[in-house]
Amino acid sequence: MSAKLRMTLYFTLMVLLLAALVLVYIVVVNKSAMSDDPASRLVHMVLENADEVEFDNGRFDWDDLDAYKRGVYCCFYDEDGQLLHGARRENWEIELPFLPNVVRTVKTGGEEVYIYDVSVDMAVTDIWIRGMVSAEDHSGLAQTLMIISIALLPLILILSVGGGWLIAWSAFRPMEKTIEAANSINAGEDLSRRLNIRRGPSEMRRLSAAFDRMFERLERAFEAERQFSSDASHELRTPITVILAQCDRAKRKDETKEDFLSSIAVIEEQGEKMSELVNSLLSLSRMSGGAERYPMRRGDLGELVESCCDSFIPCIEKNINLEKDIEAGIETEYNPELISRLVHNLLQNACKYGREGGHIELKLKREAGHAVICVSDDGIGIEKADLDKVWQRFWQADTSRGEDGGSGLGLAMVKEIAQIHGGDVTVDSLIGRGSTFTVRIPIK
Repeated sequence: MSAKLRMTLYFTLMVLLLAALVLVYIVVVNKSAMSDDPASRLVHMVLENADEVEFDNGRFDWDDLDAYKRGVYCCFYDEDGQLLHGARRENWEIELPFLPNVVRTVKTGGEEVYIYDVSVDMAVTDIWIRGMVSAEDHSGLAQTLMIISIALLPLILILSVGGGWLIAWSAFRPMEKTIEAANSINAGEDLSRRLNIRRGPSEMRRLSAAFDRMFERLERAFEAERQFSSDASHELRTPITVILAQCDRAKRKDETKEDFLSSIAVIEEQGEKMSELVNSLLSLSRMSGGAERYPMRRGDLGELVESCCDSFIPCIEKNINLEKDIEAGIETEYNPELISRLVHNLLQNACKYGREGGHIELKLKREAGHAVICVSDDGIGIEKADLDKVWQRFWQADTSRGEDGGSGLGLAMVKEIAQIHGGDVTVDSLIGRGSTFTVRIPIK
């Protein structure tokens, strides 16, 4: 039996039990307050009509009087016994004289009937009110409630079953969506699918949000794995081709020790490039997929950036000068290893594309609750249409410079590191004037 059916049955049984308890309370515990005694109803109705009877402008006003109500028949007579108004059963033949304020029992029409007479002094004339009710009449309040309860029982059942099923369905609908999404992901159909449940019980919304975060992490992990495989196979193709070609050449043409060592040097150089490329790809893949945890610590960001500048060796052959303007006392939480790599990659990129005899400027400042790192160069610049491409893996502004050791992964790493720290990075550039990369990291 499903949980939805169990909940529906439980709601239905509880509603029926509650209805039964209320009915028992009304009939048993409180029956004195709603007695079903015909004689009591008779006296009550006759006295009520006696209070309501009115004689105005030579005539009686019968509109406010009840000739029949809840099984009680009332007839109105003048002082001579002539019938003025009223109602009674056709088979009741009652010819008793009036006797005020006494409940009498007569047998007529094959049944016992209670009779009650009241005389009302109207100043101008007197009027007799005679009430009659069958001793076996059960049209009182208790029976009325019983009839209403029996009539409403099917409606209560329909509402309880329908309401219980609707509540159970709405409560378990998020779980059904979760199961469908999990099965879809397990089948490899759509890793980008999300539950996005905005309605329903708060527990289910929290469960949905937890699953969405898990699905997002899985998607990033799988995407990072595919990206790593694609990038590695694409970028390692060239050095592997060079190594194989050099090995073939060494076997066929190398005759002296010097020739052999030269071939080994080429192979070693390509192997180092492969190693550096694989390490960079692996680090970037782990950053993108969240496969590694990078512990944060609180410290002076200015001291770290200063040490990065001191350890950086600009391109000597270009005679580039590094200028720095670092604000001290910027305390925040960061990962030293990642921030060092971020600063190093920005400086290396500026050196790579800077002009000979130019300069690189690094600034660190506090701005609107953020630590802002700016690295500017006066190099070749970037086309406006290519500004969004600089964050793509292996993209380079000047492809002719791809042989100087750059892998095209440095700025992609910068973006990932900024996002890991809850920040972002932007670039401004003009062709022939240089570029400025700006990293903003929240000060926590």
